[in-house]
Amino acid sequence: MTVFKASAILLLCSALCVHVECQQYINQNAELTEIPEDIPLDVTQIILASNSITNIGPNSFSKFTELTHLNLGFNKIRTINDAAFEALVNLKGLYLYGTELEEIPVLSISTLERLDLAWNKIRTINDGTFEALVNLKRLDLYGNQLEEIPVLSISTLERLDLRDNKISTINDGAFEALVNLKELYLYSNQLEEIPVLSIISFSSVNFIYVHCE
Repeated sequence: MTVFKASAILLLCSALCVHVECQQYINQNAELTEIPEDIPLDVTQIILASNSITNIGPNSFSKFTELTHLNLGFNKIRTINDAAFEALVNLKGLYLYGTELEEIPVLSISTLERLDLAWNKIRTINDGTFEALVNLKRLDLYGNQLEEIPVLSISTLERLDLRDNKISTINDGAFEALVNLKELYLYSNQLEEIPVLSIISFSSVNFIYVHCE
């Protein structure tokens, strides 16, 4: 069943969820500047991509405790409150690609499996940024302005995409904790060499894509 309301779409779909019925709310290309107030509380997927939202406040999504996927890509987001996603105890996918973010927001979502921060303006990864993401499997940071890779302590990570940055330095031990990594993308950076010790422990890796200057 599909319900059309203004430019928003509320879609009931059984194919996207295993053994449960999920609700998907879609409101794209609508020039939204704020989170709509008509989103059902029991929604499991929200797609608000390609709008003009600039700020995510502490209560923007606090009512949607059943949410599993949130797509805010291609907005004009500059700030995200530290508590913006705290209530999303079932969230598995968070998509923040193509925004105006200059730093990685504080995230304490233990259920998160995919985090997409591609095509932002992020320059650094602070120590401990991903510590709370104990189930993260895929991290997309391509197309940013990163210059170095610090130590990443994400033992569950399976795919890491860092291409199209300005990376010239990989810190010692940067990848040592990534014991489950299967795919690593490093091409289109400013690397002249890769320390052997940075990748020697990758017994689980199937693909490493890299190009050195």
